[in-house]
Amino acid sequence: GLVGSEMCIRDRPRLASKPQTITASPIRRIATLLDEARRKSDIISFGGGAPSLPPPQEVIDHLINYIKSYPQKAVGYGATRGMIELRELIAEDLKKYWNVSYDPKEEIMIVNGGTEGIYLALGAILEKDEEVIVLDPTYLGYHEPIKLFGGRVRTVPVSVENGYQPKIEDVKKVISPLTKAFILLSPDNPTGRVVTEEFVRDLVDLAVEHDFWIIFDAVYKHISYGRPTPWVDSFKGARERTITINSFSKEASIPGFRLGYITGPPEAIEVMEKLKQYVSLAPDTPGQIAMIKFLESGIKDRYLNEIVLPTYKRRRDFMYKCIQEYLPEAKTSLPEGAFYFFVNLEEYLKAMERDDEEFANRLLYRKSVVVIPGKYFGEMGKGHVRMTFVSEPEERIEEGLKRMNAYVYSYM
Repeated sequence: GLVGSEMCIRDRPRLASKPQTITASPIRRIATLLDEARRKSDIISFGGGAPSLPPPQEVIDHLINYIKSYPQKAVGYGATRGMIELRELIAEDLKKYWNVSYDPKEEIMIVNGGTEGIYLALGAILEKDEEVIVLDPTYLGYHEPIKLFGGRVRTVPVSVENGYQPKIEDVKKVISPLTKAFILLSPDNPTGRVVTEEFVRDLVDLAVEHDFWIIFDAVYKHISYGRPTPWVDSFKGARERTITINSFSKEASIPGFRLGYITGPPEAIEVMEKLKQYVSLAPDTPGQIAMIKFLESGIKDRYLNEIVLPTYKRRRDFMYKCIQEYLPEAKTSLPEGAFYFFVNLEEYLKAMERDDEEFANRLLYRKSVVVIPGKYFGEMGKGHVRMTFVSEPEERIEEGLKRMNAYVYSYM
């Protein structure tokens, strides 16, 4: 009985040490908590980073009909690089929107979401002890795979005072002979920043001079409310040293399909293909069928321009007004893209004698409002919270900010 169980645990073979050093994603933990709490209907979530709109109905109808008509083909294995029809449509799409040309056979590979794309890109380029530069704060999904592949993270700070825009002088300070890559996310999660063309041009010049890769994370490329994000590959010298990560999750509202794509030099795609064969074998077949329909029939333009961007921009503008009204001591900048406000609450947190994580936990417990602690996104994120504006309609955005107001001003 019990002795046997104890013996079993004690005698179990050891697990690998490297994966045990990885920090579990705190946002995934919050997603689990939210799943458990959904029965509590008064929870207002400014937490998740998922689209809140359904995908285009024509895409869903097409996929249902395809599965009914060709059931075996619809759920069968495919090529590791993905369906050539979809890669050809992606090449046309990138040419149309960004005026860059890619060979669909040699320079594009379909992946299981942007997360796999990041993993494959880092796995293809990183050697032990080499360094990857990231901005701080930025998306929390970079640090752990860098460490898993034996790399080291170097950070460049950005702050609310200049709209979270990075300075090329700060990048120069952390470049070393061990620098292997710079990860650029634009539009950014959590800040909503879109980088300037001047910064990208200077970054490419540095990459050429010091011979490092740029991993351009463009998963929010179409979620832009003004000027589009500069496309790294369009700058002279970038093409041979840039791997771009793309996702259909945000632009087509299909995060559950886990579908994205990578562009890069042929030799990099070849290495990433080999890695993918032993990570996930091949991309999701139903998702690819759906995205062929999304790209080939003009649905994408209509969906983005008539539904997604107007809805999200309206909610962004409304949340900005509510933050100014209900949290007047907070500092933030109007997001130029993506789904989030990154809000500096230091004035309130000092009065409350709380850090951002304690604040987020107590806000959920006392007021049923979900925000993400800023410390999860880097040292410079401390004292902030990330608040998504896409997940709730306007009346619930205002209700959530009213609850936050009542909570913080109970301490002021």
